[in-house]
Amino acid sequence: MVTAVIMAGGKGTRLKLTGEKPLLKLKDRPMIDWVIQNLKKSSIEKLVVATSKHTPQTHKYLENRGMEIIKTPGNGYLEDLKIILSYFEAKDPSEVLLFISSDLPMVKGEIIDEILSRYHESHLPAMCVAVPLEIFNKYDLKPSFVWEGIVPSGVNILRSLNKIQDEEVILVPKIELALNINTCHDIKVLERLLVIE
Repeated sequence: MVTAVIMAGGKGTRLKLTGEKPLLKLKDRPMIDWVIQNLKKSSIEKLVVATSKHTPQTHKYLENRGMEIIKTPGNGYLEDLKIILSYFEAKDPSEVLLFISSDLPMVKGEIIDEILSRYHESHLPAMCVAVPLEIFNKYDLKPSFVWEGIVPSGVNILRSLNKIQDEEVILVPKIELALNINTCHDIKVLERLLVIE
């Protein structure tokens, strides 16, 4: 079974919002709803959301919708990741977990399924999905981290084991994976693409 874990516990400080980033409205719908909808249109079998002390309204919003939620400390991505892996490891150490940031509203179900297909063809327990830097340059987006001309997308697959796992890095040259909503410029690019759709 593959479970998707939506990471929705970050502070979202770069956007300088008065509210919480996962609840930022895009076409009158909270951004996290776009992520949930896309995952529901994929072959993912189960959805879980990780919230923290930084996103209490997101927690309440999702709780009211009956979503399964894991509460994390919100002290950083890696620390929260370890807690989530331990949570799943205690239940089933062989489960496959697809992690996706709550600020990736355009990653459609077919892209998720393409990534999962490549994961199932791989012989390694983990996978990092990256985007070529050229995609960021084409849309004038600023990546938060660049490594040898590629940018991690915010989508990763791991086994439910709280330990370092050998991973394959795959390149998926799609704007949908590059468009993390971190700045006002990112929102403008997203709105243009949503109009095109």
